[in-house]
Parts: sequence; C-alpha cells; structure tokens
Amino acid sequence: MRRRYHIHPPGLLYLVLVVLVGLAAANRPSNLLIWVFAAMLAGVLLSGILSGQPLMNLRAQRIMPRTARVGEPVIVRYSISNGSSAWPLFALFVREAAAVRGSRAFAQHVGPGEEVVAETALWPERRGPLRLSRFRVETVFPFGLVMKSVRFDEPAECLVLPRIERLRPGVLASLAGGSVPGPSTSTRPGAGSDFLGIREYRPGDSLRHVAWRRSASTGTLAVIERSVDAPPRIRVAVDLRRPTSQLRVDADARAPRDLEEDAIVLAASLLAAAQRDGYETRLCVLGLPSPSMPMRRGHWHLQKELAVLASLDLDAARDAGASLPEDRERTATFVVHVDRADLRVAGPDAVHLGASQLSALAGGAAGGAA
Repeated sequence: MRRRYHIHPPGLLYLVLVVLVGLAAANRPSNLLIWVFAAMLAGVLLSGILSGQPLMNLRAQRIMPRTARVGEPVIVRYSISNGSSAWPLFALFVREAAAVRGSRAFAQHVGPGEEVVAETALWPERRGPLRLSRFRVETVFPFGLVMKSVRFDEPAECLVLPRIERLRPGVLASLAGGSVPGPSTSTRPGAGSDFLGIREYRPGDSLRHVAWRRSASTGTLAVIERSVDAPPRIRVAVDLRRPTSQLRVDADARAPRDLEEDAIVLAASLLAAAQRDGYETRLCVLGLPSPSMPMRRGHWHLQKELAVLASLDLDAARDAGASLPEDRERTATFVVHVDRADLRVAGPDAVHLGASQLSALAGGAAGGAA
C-alpha cells in the first residue's frame, strides 16, 4: 500500500492562481494580497493534510464474481474499512488500473472503525480471462484541490463467457429438418414409463411398484423398475482446425479472427437455445485442446460448456487432423465452421453452419444470458 499525491486539472488551475497571487503580493505588497495569498496557500496545505494522513489507515479488498459475460455488466464490489479510531474518511473513489470500460466505485463516508461496501459495473468486451492487477482509492476531500490516493496490489481473475445471441424460436428444428430425435428410453432407472426390469424390494420403495405375481411365486417381495425418459439430444461442434492465417475468407468478409469469435458465439447461442428447448447438449471442439463433455442438460451444464468456449486460446497450435467421434446415441449434430464448410468432418445427417450466418439466425436481436 502506497500513498501518492496527484495534480489534477482543477488543482493545477488553483496552483497557477496561487502563484499569480503570490507574485502580485511580492511586487506590490498589500495586506489584502498577502492575506489572500496566505489563505489560498493554507487551502492547499489543508487539502493535502486533512485527508492525506487518514488514508494511511484505510484498508480495501476487491470482491468480484467468478464468471461474467461479454456485453453484460459485471458487478465488482470493494470492501473499504477505516482503521482509524478518530478520523473519518469522505468522498472516496475506487479506480481500477486495468483498461476495462466501466465507472468508478464511490463511498461517501467511512466513519472511524467502520466498514462500507462500494460497487461499480465493469463491461468486458472480450471473452476469456479478465485479469485485474491493482486498484487505487482516491479522494479530493475537502476542497478538491489535491488528489490523494492509496494503491492496493491485489490480483484477481474472472472468466468472461462468450456473448449469447437469442436465436429465433424453432430454429433448431427447422435447421435439422426434423432430424432432431425425440425423447427416447434410457438404461438408467428412474421414474419413467418404460419397463426396465424387476429387482428385489428395498426399504423405501413404493408398494405401487411391487410385482405381486413375481413376489407370490418366489416368496420374496420384488418391485418393477422403470427407466428414465431421455430427452432429445443435440451435439454442437466447433471446427477450429485451420489456423487463423490459413482461413479461406473473401476479401470483403470480416477479419479472420472476428469470424472465429463469431463461430464461438454461434456455438454458444446454439447450446443456449437447445437448453431452453429442453434438449440435452454436448460440446465438441475440433482443432484445439478442450475437455471431453458429457451429454447433459441444465443450467450448470450450460455454464460448463460456455466456460470451455471462453477458455479457448485461438493463438494456440491447431490440430488439423482432429475428427468428430461417432455418437452411438440418437443425436442431432450441428457443426459450426469459421470459413467454408468441410462436409467430411461429420456424418451425412449433420447440419453445417457458417460463422457468417450468426446475424441471420438471430434475426438481428441480441439475447441475454440463458
């Protein structure tokens, strides 16, 4: 923690006036000019002393969420405590050193021994890790002439998820042309409607599920076990096998790196739309290292898929020979390509999409978080 003094435009203008009044008092001594010069000089000294020394008893800590989303505000909070037992603090601003679009946090008053929480909204503009290194607490109290600040070195990181565009209703079914499979029977036991088997009675089983004929013939209670109804499944693959410098794009198209980002946004939007429609989803990334994702549904599964997309490093080496593994389950496959579609990457029933189709599929309406 270090305290510093800064000259800001209002304070600089005031100092110029102090110097001019001092020169005038030296050239033409008069009681009025001398008193005015002394009062102005005292204002500078008081502005630096009254709030400069109490700042040394200030402690601050940053509190930020683990994830954010491109284009949406991320609320960052600062816990500010005053360790002094006598001096209050007034008009405190908190400013981040990182170049992130957003406003400053503000705390109007922190009394002796008190702790307050100030917050601000930062607007991340790119997906990936948002790293914050240090921040400073500053004030111009009481006269706004001298800015004093205390810097805190506190590294923090937040994963910025890709932007999600809200796709048109029914776009998944229309793109797949009816190839999206409906609910099916799984091999997992649960409260379904299809017969799975018969097993021994366990404490807690409902008497409605008892197989009375089997129980009578064997002499022991047995229950009917049913399977869980599996929802329809969609697999979304992002084709990033080709390096950015080797993308085959037209001269009037967007920059290659922007098209790669659009492909990631389109994949995220497809996953979010599938989750909203009740599908199970699986994300596959071709060409870049990524964890193997299971076929699941739900909010937290979608967040994990978005985190994988957010962590993709487009500057890393690409695997041009990556292929999409066969899926033994009944699954509709959507492949998102950055440039021209490579039909060999998936089966004949796969749906191939280009990054340039993002705006058409979204209908020009940006969506919020899923």
